[in-house]
Amino acid sequence: MGNVLLMTDTAAASLRDTVSSFAPHLQILELVDGVELSEDQLESITHAFFSADCWPDRSTPFLKTCLAAPRLKWLQSASAGGDHPVFGRFQDRGVEVLFTPGGSAPSIAQTVMMMLLALVRGLPELLDAQQRRAWEVRSTVDVGDLRVGIIGMGSIGAEVAKLLAVTGAEVIGVRRTPRGDEPCETWPESRRDEVLSTSDVVVLCMPLTDETHHSIGDREFGLMRQGSIIINVGRGNCVNEEAMIAHLQSGHLGGAGLDVFAVEPLPEESPLWSMPRVIVSPHSSGTTDRSIRRTEDAFIENLRTEVKSPSK
Repeated sequence: MGNVLLMTDTAAASLRDTVSSFAPHLQILELVDGVELSEDQLESITHAFFSADCWPDRSTPFLKTCLAAPRLKWLQSASAGGDHPVFGRFQDRGVEVLFTPGGSAPSIAQTVMMMLLALVRGLPELLDAQQRRAWEVRSTVDVGDLRVGIIGMGSIGAEVAKLLAVTGAEVIGVRRTPRGDEPCETWPESRRDEVLSTSDVVVLCMPLTDETHHSIGDREFGLMRQGSIIINVGRGNCVNEEAMIAHLQSGHLGGAGLDVFAVEPLPEESPLWSMPRVIVSPHSSGTTDRSIRRTEDAFIENLRTEVKSPSK
């Protein structure tokens, strides 16, 4: 029995010709919404591409299909990392699982800048005044006069730091062990509280691990400056969401830009929806045409390697 690559119909339409050009004997099986695969088709799947178009609505059907494929040996994900336990299940079965770290980092960094500029320069107040047809002049601040702390200096944090450098802002990064090649001054994890307590804006770019779960909670928010801004593009459960809401409601936090949440989709009853200085983004900060092309390019490169030296 030959090798079969599972892809969504969307990804197949974009990539079929490229895959066929270097792997002509690799059969492509398309996953189409509402169409169940037969047992024979599931048995045939050896490779899979969990492409960006799966997120969010097609993620569960695609991954369930992969879990039901007993011969699956190679899985490429468009996601930056594998903190979701489903990827551990594949690895426990001996499946080679590949991710795309950094593929969407530049796009996510642009979303951070959008949120930061909107909150610092008073966009929510401008939009409110526009709705009321009120000509209200307000004084704001320049980003260049701010200190911005970035917690998590992986590919996303590094891209955020590069964009902030243009503004003249003072940028301090935090990572477990600084390497010395970061694009901004970077302190070790032991100085994280110092960064929290001295920053006007804190950007969270951490992955979700046992150590980072709820690592920003009531104590950490209490350390932050009165009126400071929190932006989270890492993982929702790195933050104690109830504590964050309490500090926003009290006015201790001056605003929040949030792309990730403890529960997704964000429940309708969440007070975050209606807070005037909270920007809610539906875990889509990295969803751009260019970031999708980057993940597809990584998939093609890794598949070429796999075809040359196939997984056992």
